[in-house]
Order: sequence, then structure tokens, then C-alpha cells
Amino acid sequence: MPSLPANGLSRGVVVLGIFFLAPVLVAIYWAGLEGGFFFDDEANILLAEGVRMERFSLDAIRAAMVSGHAGLSGRSVAQLSFALNHYFSAFDPFVFKATNLFVHATNGLLIFFLARRLLGTFSPRAAQGRVLAAAAIVASIWLLHPIQLTTVLLVVQRMTSLSALFLLSALLLHMRGREHDGIARVAYLVVAWGICWPLSYFSKETGALFPFFVLAWELIVRSAVLGRLDGLARSLAAVLGLAVALGVGYAFSTAGSWLWAGYDYRSFSLFERILTEGRVLWFYLGLIVYPRLEVLGLYHDDLVISRTLLAPWTTLPALAGLLGLMVLTWRMRLAAPVASFGIAWFLIGHGLESTVLPLEIAHEHRNYLPLFGVLLTGAVAMLALIDKPGWRRTLGSALAAMALAYLPLITYLRSQQFGDDIRRTQVEAQHHRGSARAQYEAGLIFSRLAATTPKDSPIHGFARRHFERAMELDPAFKMGGLGLIYMDCLAGERVDRRWIDELASRLRDTPFAPGDTALFHGLKEMLVMGAICLERPDVDAIFEAGLANPRLSQGIQAKLYSWHADYLWLHEHDLPAARSALSQSLALVPSNPSNRLKWAQLMLLEGDRERAGQLLGELRGEYLSKTEQNTLDELLMSVV
Repeated sequence: MPSLPANGLSRGVVVLGIFFLAPVLVAIYWAGLEGGFFFDDEANILLAEGVRMERFSLDAIRAAMVSGHAGLSGRSVAQLSFALNHYFSAFDPFVFKATNLFVHATNGLLIFFLARRLLGTFSPRAAQGRVLAAAAIVASIWLLHPIQLTTVLLVVQRMTSLSALFLLSALLLHMRGREHDGIARVAYLVVAWGICWPLSYFSKETGALFPFFVLAWELIVRSAVLGRLDGLARSLAAVLGLAVALGVGYAFSTAGSWLWAGYDYRSFSLFERILTEGRVLWFYLGLIVYPRLEVLGLYHDDLVISRTLLAPWTTLPALAGLLGLMVLTWRMRLAAPVASFGIAWFLIGHGLESTVLPLEIAHEHRNYLPLFGVLLTGAVAMLALIDKPGWRRTLGSALAAMALAYLPLITYLRSQQFGDDIRRTQVEAQHHRGSARAQYEAGLIFSRLAATTPKDSPIHGFARRHFERAMELDPAFKMGGLGLIYMDCLAGERVDRRWIDELASRLRDTPFAPGDTALFHGLKEMLVMGAICLERPDVDAIFEAGLANPRLSQGIQAKLYSWHADYLWLHEHDLPAARSALSQSLALVPSNPSNRLKWAQLMLLEGDRERAGQLLGELRGEYLSKTEQNTLDELLMSVV
């Protein structure tokens, strides 16, 4: 298969491009690097005890790699990278974000090599200079596009960029291996499939898409060069086809029912998500082609859910348009294989997060890899225009220049916004007035400021209005209610009864979203610290309302009973009530070592040292957090 020569000119262009682009990238993102942790950073980084690596050892590495709870894989590679950041810089958000930017820049280099290889596949040697320029433009736009910003400045999305790094490396190695024979081919393919692919998957599950990207390249690009599919390509197609068939069969079997359990916590069904994602993909394409500050955002929960094919009416045309893109990909595979591959790349890139899984409806970071497919197809069109003299060449050059001027400007402005938590949240709330989450986060930032300002400060009113707006926008949203209760306590006022009742009603009657678990944990922590002034009957009623939700899983029920027990023990000092709540938690999940440790502590407080000592002995070797392990060691010494 033909490939571009690695001559001195091309190497010089790469070095020169890096020399000029690297400082531009840093300058654009510099303000954003000054921002703090936000959104999912807390759960996956700040509260993940294994990330707090204090010494470099095998045990510390192992603890870091098992500290993740996002996704099926635990994303151990990404978690280890967070732990290494902490080891060298503690929780300095600047260093975490700078590391993200470095990973992003490295990916940009891989994107350049991939674009250069693909665009040069069918180009004559005389046109290689234009190919280099087009690949550089693709890589530059990919690096500087504003839709990529959240993957860089939202620290937890290093999971996405690390997965992309290893996936792109694996794909380039696979392509390289297919150009060789013998031991060289085997070596390239072993590294690609045996090392880089697992590293991609264990950074984030989107790495599972690697074989599909490879198959698309084999079916569209390589087969166009060879005029046929060779044995390896046919074998890969057969294996993937069988894997997909088995996967679909498993997903719709009784054993695979856990895959759909997440819909119990969503305000939409599987059918409604599929309908909505058709519109979301066109929304993403709009953000890619013409990104605007007022449309871009961390949260897109203000997107309307498609309930039927005609509600909203754009649902059916959007799905028809996606079907048209699939047909176009197939029809173009012979006449324009690289453009066809670009469209296929975009669709494959969204194959996991934008289809059937019960995830949130939309996030911009899901376009981190898919963006390349759109840019690749655009580069093919640009090269076709530049090859023609006159106005077409002028148009192609002008469009490239406009993109290279406009897109970095928008990214720079967004970076300025993300460099300060108040500015970021207020702009988000202004641009996404219909987003309950954007309104809540704006209120949350103001509530933290309100804790250090006089009660008559307007900041208190700003926080309340954002929390109230969040509750108005989404009848299933609950965190705003807790925020309003906190603001009453902060002002030294009696808590408004309607917010207690409204919060309890929503916890009992609306879908129990993943964030609602954090609500109970936060409520318990605030109660123990004295930041919430609720009376015990109200606290009991809130916990009872959550436990009465018919969609609650046993695991979540066990957590709620355990946290209620913490409140009863540490705040109310009611040991019998705490013991009763904890016993219900253990009845649901008897093997939970954290709750068994709490049970032993209650036994000791009640004077039952013999049974407490027996239980503490049984907990030796169980997986406990570092804090719990220290508590266990101290208690074991006290009962000896």
C-alpha cells in the first residue's frame, strides 16, 4: 500500500509546525489552566482515595488503579495518571490541567500523522506538499477547535484524551504493520492490538471502538488501494460481525438486563434516547461547523427529549439524515474513499456514547475523536477545490484561513471563561437559561461565597434565585432543593417547609438519578458538620422518602441506610436508632466491609468487646479505604 515518504522536507515541516503551534496552543489555553476542579472531578479525583498517592510503590499503584468507579473497566490507566499528578503536585488543578493539555497536544501530533497518511494515500507524489499543508490544517483545527475545550479543562476528561492517545497510536501502528511482511508486521500488530488497544480501553471504554475504526479503514481505504479485501480484513470483519451479534444477543437476554438498568434513573426511555440522539448528532455537527459561545456549554440538559418521531418535528428528518449519511458513506467508498472514511469515522466515534446506553443525552467531549472524521472529509473537499484554478482555489484557501482565525478565537474566549469558577458558572447560566444543572452550579458557587459574606449581601439572593430556577426547570431535579435549605440555614432562618416537602416528594416519586446518591451523601456530611439546620424528624422524612422510591436498587438502599445511620450516630448520638438503620443496610448487602466496620464500632460503644473483636479480626484483609484501614488497626489494638 503506498505511503508518504518520510523525507527531510516533511520532517522539517513537522518540526516547524510544532515550533509555531505549541506556543499558540499554550497561549490560548493558559487562562483556563488557572481554573479549579469542577463537575465529575470531585467524585473521580478529589474523593478517590487511591488517587492520593503519597509514596511511589506497587501497593500505591495498585490502589490508584482500582480507585475508579466510572465505567465497566474502572479506567485504571487514567486513574493512575491522576495519582501520579497528585504524587508530584498534590491537588494543584493547574498541573492536572497542564497535563491534560500536554496529552491533547500529543494527540494533535498523532492526528497530523494520521491525516497525512490518509490524505496522501491516493495523491500523486507531485501533490505531497499540498497534502502536508492539508494535514497540518486538519491537526491545527482539531487542536484549537472550541468543542475540544472541555476535554482539556475538565480534568476528569483525561479519560477521553488518554483513550484517544492510545487508540490513535494503535491505529497508526496497525496501518504501518499492514505495509510490512514477516516479523515486522507481527511486531507492529502485536503492539497495536496487544498493548495500545488495552491501554485505550482501560483509559475509557470508548477504546472498544478501535476494531471498528480499523475495519472501516480496511473496508474503505485499503480495499480501494488493493482492489480487494485480503484474508486478514475478511477475518476481522467476520470476527467483529460475530462479536456484535453475540453482544446484541447478550444485551437482550436476561443476563444482560443490567445494561439497561440505568434507564430506571433517567427521565427518558431507551426508545426516546435513540430518537433524541439522532438530533444530538446534528447538533454536534452544527457545533463543529459553526461553534458559537452562546451554544457551547458544559451542560446540555436543556435539549428537548424526543418523545415520538414527530415530537419535536425535527426528530424524523434528523434520523433520516443520519441514514442518508450511512448510505452516502457506502456510495462514496469507491469514488472518494478518504471522504467516505471520514464520515464513517464520525459515526463510529459516536457508536458507544450516542446510541443505546443509558448515559446523559449530550456532552461536547464525546466529539473528541469524531471531530477528526468531519475535518478529514472537509480536507478532501478543500484539496479538490485547491486543485482547480480560479475562484474554487480562492474559496478553498479562504475557508481554511477563516477556520484557522475564527476557531482559536472562540477557544480563547471559552478558556478565559473557564479560568474562573464564578465567571464560568455565570456565563453558563446566562447562555443556558433552560439548563437546571447550569443554574444549580451557578447557585452553588454563590452559596460558597455567601458563607463568607453578610446575610444582607446580594450574593445570598443570587444563590437563591439560581437554586429556585433549577427546581422550576426540571421537576425531577433535587439538588436545588438542598441548596435552598442550606441558604435558609446559612441566613439563620427557619427552613421553608415547602422546600423540605418538595425535596421529599421528588425523592420519593421521580426517577432516582445518579446525582441523587451524592445528594444524600452531601446531606449527611453537612448535617454532621452542622452546616444544615434541619430537625431530626425532617431528616428522617427525607431519608424515608428516598428509601420509598420504587426504582431504588438494593445497593443504593444500603448506602442510604448506612448514611442515615451515620447521622443518627454522629449527630444525634442515638446508638439504638443508628444500629437499627445499619442493620437494614447490612441485611441488603451483608458483605460490605465498610458497614461491617461501622457495626464493630457500634458494638464497642455498647460494650460488646468480644463480638466486636471477632468481627474486627474477620475484616483483616478486606478491601478498605486508607482511613478505614487506619481505623481498623486502631480498633484492633484497643481490643487486644
